[in-house]
Amino acid sequence: MKQLTILTLLIFSPFVNFAQISTGKVSDPKKKAAEADQATKTEDKKSELDKGLMDFTVFLGAGYSLGSHRIEPNSNLFGKPIGLRADEKMVNRWTYQVGIRNRIHRFLSIEAGLSYDRYGESYEYRSTINDSAYMYNRKYNMLAIPVQLYFTYGKRFQFLAGAGIQPFIPLSLKTKTIITDHNNNSTTTESKTIEELNTFGFSVLFSAGLQYRFSRYISAYVIPVYSIGVTNIFAKQEPHKEWLNALNIRFGLAVHFPESIKTREPKKKS
Repeated sequence: MKQLTILTLLIFSPFVNFAQISTGKVSDPKKKAAEADQATKTEDKKSELDKGLMDFTVFLGAGYSLGSHRIEPNSNLFGKPIGLRADEKMVNRWTYQVGIRNRIHRFLSIEAGLSYDRYGESYEYRSTINDSAYMYNRKYNMLAIPVQLYFTYGKRFQFLAGAGIQPFIPLSLKTKTIITDHNNNSTTTESKTIEELNTFGFSVLFSAGLQYRFSRYISAYVIPVYSIGVTNIFAKQEPHKEWLNALNIRFGLAVHFPESIKTREPKKKS
């Protein structure tokens, strides 16, 4: 009887082991190690997507400003009709910027800086009867502080679209006038002043552009910005009111200071 019991156990033990394995009651150490390794790789891949997104950026660039303006007679005692100014043409000028940009969220960045903005106007009249002519060129130079909030998408190749405000103060107003009489004698006068301009003003900004990151630390950008003048640039005693607008095609280089990311080591399972 004892021999029969031992024989029965030997016959049925392989089936019991197989049943345990097939139902998952017996774990495979190699399979567990592979699953743990795959989980670690997935976690590292997720953290890799976030690396460099919150970095601090310093940029330096220039811009080509395509200006426009709106002019009205001043409504006070100093006001005069628009006159020749109705036929003025805007002169496109170069601008320069420096600033910082910080990505505060996966899809949000904030930017602030200094901008040397320049606008220009010109008028020219030539007589069809003789050689007389009258022309002038007016240049405005402003120091501005643009502040914008961007929607930012992408990492190496980024799309940015934003809006903000730009307080500014005038630096100078330069005017050059050339008068030519019928004997072709020319008289040129130049003036530089700041008294005709308002002491302070601001514009609203709308922008959209692209930035390409060459490496961990360097990128290039092209971000056109459209500014709409909200305040009159001239002082109260001037004959006209004027609001300056511009499409400023900004471009330049940026230096990144990536955030430090602590890598988490996977817990060792006993």
